[in-house]
Amino acid sequence: MTPQAAPAQTFVSEYDAIVNTMKGYVDGVRAGRSELMRPAFHPAATFFGHYPGGVMEGPVQPLFDWIDGNGPAPNIESRIVNVEILGTIAYVRLELEGLSGRLAGNGVTMSDIFTLMITGDGWRIVQKAFHWHL
Repeated sequence: MTPQAAPAQTFVSEYDAIVNTMKGYVDGVRAGRSELMRPAFHPAATFFGHYPGGVMEGPVQPLFDWIDGNGPAPNIESRIVNVEILGTIAYVRLELEGLSGRLAGNGVTMSDIFTLMITGDGWRIVQKAFHWHL
């Protein structure tokens, strides 16, 4: 009997895995707890974006600190606008509305673009770029 190759991953299974990674991110924002979103990020991930205080950039740790300092945002609404899978990389456009908390204030809307990469641990965010709507 000849061994058969494992079935190739399908678009649907990869899409679902990416959406699950993004769910971890959104869950962390909603709860105001970075430990919920950390598994979604690659350890070397970076982020960049404009917010009312200027530009945030660099390694992802300040993002985790901000999430913890902001606290819960229980009324946040999130929508994945687009997922594009290109072999071992992907990008996701995510819209957030109703972000609130100690640091955010009330009713903030954000647009995020994430780059993900497949790793031995699944799809992980390697870069986040964001725009804070005023």
